[in-house]
Amino acid sequence: MLIAHIGPCQTSITHPAGGAIQRRIRELSAIQARLGDRVIVCSAEDSDAVQVYERVEVQGIPCRTTGRLRPFEFLTRALHTLAHRNPDVLHFHNISEGAAASHLLRLGIKTVLSYDHYFFRRGKATPLFFPIKKALQAFDYLLPVSQYCLKQSVDYWGITSPVQVLYNGVNVDQFRPSDDLSNVMRARLGLGTAPVLLYVGRVCEQKGTDTLLEAYSQLRRRHALLRLVIAGPAERFGNSGETTLTRRIRESGGLYLGPVSELDLPAIYNMCNVFVMPTRSLEMFGMAALEAQACGKPVVCTLHGGLPEVISKDSGLFFAPGDADALTEQIDLLLSDATMREQMCVSARENSKRFEWKHLVRQLAEVYAAG
Repeated sequence: MLIAHIGPCQTSITHPAGGAIQRRIRELSAIQARLGDRVIVCSAEDSDAVQVYERVEVQGIPCRTTGRLRPFEFLTRALHTLAHRNPDVLHFHNISEGAAASHLLRLGIKTVLSYDHYFFRRGKATPLFFPIKKALQAFDYLLPVSQYCLKQSVDYWGITSPVQVLYNGVNVDQFRPSDDLSNVMRARLGLGTAPVLLYVGRVCEQKGTDTLLEAYSQLRRRHALLRLVIAGPAERFGNSGETTLTRRIRESGGLYLGPVSELDLPAIYNMCNVFVMPTRSLEMFGMAALEAQACGKPVVCTLHGGLPEVISKDSGLFFAPGDADALTEQIDLLLSDATMREQMCVSARENSKRFEWKHLVRQLAEVYAAG
């Protein structure tokens, strides 16, 4: 079978600071290639050069446009590039117009769409709402990343196409418990043996950074040596500038690392005692929480979105979005109870194995073969 993955249109799948979408495409395509499929990935690059990694052909798709026009240019160029290759499946990632464009070009190929959100092109706030709804229903299969994402997207768009959850996954060989990695990163950051509270992701109110900072202020009165470490871009991926929240992190005594390379992530997760994901809204999955669990770390997160699907009752604790007092109590409970924390570390690693990419590739093969 020849499988073509298309997207995202903004950032290369090989970018060292890429997010969940880039990781999903890399991991799925690599395993598919190892299992004997031929795989092409159309990736946003500076040139149309072809690269090869782990038997996967990465076709660069350079774009001249920016903003709202860029997805359409990327999609048009990618489909024209693939037209003579005759793939059996076009697997789009967060590009809602893919199936409709494929139909217009008369490619006659099975199309599926994986997606991590449901506000395609600003959703109901755009006159494109009905064309996008029609485009979504042109896919043979829609693959939201969680049951929460499925329900929200079906309700929002009134989708009638076949829909099946395909969770994001984790590479449990890359993300694994390691005292050595922890020691190296703690030494690099000058943390010594202090207990560490960690958050990885965008720094903004939607992700609950302000709630975390309020909780940290309270926790330091109970745990004087506690350090807060935050890694990720301010507001949006690709932004390395200063914001009110990044200044507050430093003023609170926290350590802000800014955007970090994926190569450093396993060590960053390993150095913490507790991982926190305080998202206030629109958390479709929770990739960072899954990676932290794979590294054997207990998670404290909001009872919201896809997070309850990713974290088990044995691997983490929950609190209501925006409730800094409840977050404080849950973190304090874990920091104060070493036995509970150690048990959750073991459970976190075991829970993460449910999301190994090899399991998801088998599920995906069934989707490709259906109907």
